[in-house]
Amino acid sequence: MTSATTPIPATVADLDARWLTSVLREHDGIADTARVLDLRAERIAEDTGFSSVLYRLHLTGVDVPASVIAKLPATNEARGAMQMLGGYAREIAFYRDIVGRAPMNTARVYAARIDDETGDFVLILEDLRDWDNADHLAGLSLGRTRRCLAELAGLHAWSAEHADALERFPSFDIPMTREIMPSVFAAGWQVYRKQTTRPIPPVVAAHAERFVERSAVAVPELARRSTLVHGDIRADNMFFDGDDLKIVDFQMAARGAGAVDVAYLLSQGLTTADRSGRDEALLREYLDALAAHGMRDYTFDEAWRHYRLAAAYMIVLPVAILISWDSLGSRSRDLCVTLADRAVATIDEIDATEVFA
Repeated sequence: MTSATTPIPATVADLDARWLTSVLREHDGIADTARVLDLRAERIAEDTGFSSVLYRLHLTGVDVPASVIAKLPATNEARGAMQMLGGYAREIAFYRDIVGRAPMNTARVYAARIDDETGDFVLILEDLRDWDNADHLAGLSLGRTRRCLAELAGLHAWSAEHADALERFPSFDIPMTREIMPSVFAAGWQVYRKQTTRPIPPVVAAHAERFVERSAVAVPELARRSTLVHGDIRADNMFFDGDDLKIVDFQMAARGAGAVDVAYLLSQGLTTADRSGRDEALLREYLDALAAHGMRDYTFDEAWRHYRLAAAYMIVLPVAILISWDSLGSRSRDLCVTLADRAVATIDEIDATEVFA
């Protein structure tokens, strides 16, 4: 971690060799003799990330990694939204307070700092370029989905036994999730209806018309359980090396029901063909994994209700982004519409709207 005296770079131009040398030397896995002599910044993930900017820093020097990843705040309107959500502070808290304690494998962090007044932050992370970054648009395989469910179960069960670890994270039930995001859903839904090539089942169309009032029901209920959820567990945030998995991007980490992660993962992370007919079985596998970690009080009936509520609510994530259609890149457009298509199919198939009756 960086020391309190090391400044926080405001832009990638401020990430110079001297600064990187200083923070790398403070990491336990880097030699005291480490020295960055030169670096080259390469912008990456331009059409997949919405709330931050990412750079691969190619390093030249002594006893330093060949490259690292730098994560900085977004430079567009997404920055304001993320600061309202506390997203940057959540991610810094996860890397500072949770990594190394919880049984969730993530990229090694060399520096994690934030200025609470300005919102400037910087993360310097291990470069996982040699790992296979899953493709959210293509969808996860069932094998990788099961691997992720096991990883989530470890985090959720661990956090239920470590209340102190949850103090830095907000509840899933905050004005942004309960009111603000649902309030922009209608505009995004109109864009989705114009862009999708899939028929929208009447029951889902009716759900969309009542989305604001139903969010006011779903969000508080999904916040009653106090476990640490990832909150944005999509394939683009997963890196695989054989059976090994590292998960990144904790800007939406919050206290809530574990089924929030499970529903988002299954309803939008798998293709409809791969998910269809497997929701209950995969949820039971997750619950079995929780029990293996010692968490046995989450019954199937409660988790299934939460799963359906979360599937009905989490469609807000891709649909809300669609309000920026004109400024989105082609892959981002395809991704948001595809995720919404998958969510619509899930809501319809599992009768998710029944829980609001």
